[in-house]
Amino acid sequence: MTTSFSIAIPVWNDDEWLAGAIESVLGQTHADWELVIGDNQSDTDLAAIVGQYADSRIRYHRWSTHVGASENHNRTMSLCRNDWILLLSADDRLDRCCLGKIAQRIEQAARSNVGLAMVVTACRRVDPKGRPTDILRGDYTTYRPFHFQQIPDGHYDAATWLAVNTAPGIPPWMMGSVAMPRELLAEIGAFRPEMGLSHDLELVMRLAAYGNVEYIDTPLLNYTVRGNSITGKLIKRHMQSRSAMVDFGAAWLSALHAHEARRRVSCQERERISAAISRAFLHRALLQRRAVNGGGVRAALRDIWQAASYSRRTVLGSWRVFVALGAILAPGWLLDRLTTMGHRYGFVVV
Repeated sequence: MTTSFSIAIPVWNDDEWLAGAIESVLGQTHADWELVIGDNQSDTDLAAIVGQYADSRIRYHRWSTHVGASENHNRTMSLCRNDWILLLSADDRLDRCCLGKIAQRIEQAARSNVGLAMVVTACRRVDPKGRPTDILRGDYTTYRPFHFQQIPDGHYDAATWLAVNTAPGIPPWMMGSVAMPRELLAEIGAFRPEMGLSHDLELVMRLAAYGNVEYIDTPLLNYTVRGNSITGKLIKRHMQSRSAMVDFGAAWLSALHAHEARRRVSCQERERISAAISRAFLHRALLQRRAVNGGGVRAALRDIWQAASYSRRTVLGSWRVFVALGAILAPGWLLDRLTTMGHRYGFVVV
């Protein structure tokens, strides 16, 4: 019996991207899948695009109401019927071997009686023309994912998975490269809208409290980096809200509570999470000065104070103290130049 997958594509407009996502699923070497497309009241005729593909494994549903991104993710996944779910954006593209390689890991774990909470693969970040890119947006509303973490291929328990993901740098995976058991999602819930920009991080870290993680260190997803994506909109909303907690920090605290309820969490793990939250506040402090919709020096000061409250060592015990001072004192052009140099030489705030 082969592993069965449900590929969920929650979509709103994005008519120029949807066909490519569908075709990347149709091209899979592993044939046991269904494709579920949840239309969030698009202004464009997505049904006509889906209708071009005569495959009984494809199902299209247009919802009668428009909801937020997290809510549409959840209700689209609720339509899925197969054992494992992958959540794909309309501008994501699966490598043709993606499902097959994930299925191999799932079946290997089953033969060894290893309970899996998810299988995660590496991904490539590409521009709208499919070319590799290291810049998410040109208006400095988010980081440049130049410095990737090194996560070796293999098996991770809950503590080790949290450790590698709290390390400085950008995790080399995206939500579209995560396969999740449908029954586990039904038990613990999927996306939490209150997590905003980091709803995907919160879900993946929370899932790890319920089983082991298989990581495939092969890029099996192309993640398209573009300025008008939902990610960009969530970043802008987070910046404008001036919330007391960064979305990234809220996600880690939520995941921590889930792990505490199921296992003993070490002091070292707590310190790593606090350091990750501190770096996220420092990152937002820079954005307060650099982004068009940032809050300026006053907002940067608040974020630096919060960063120190979570991990004074992170702010004062390394070169990041200069990041904090720069966020307050440096002119915008100098911050841009220093940030570019920092990424070139591997210095990362997050």
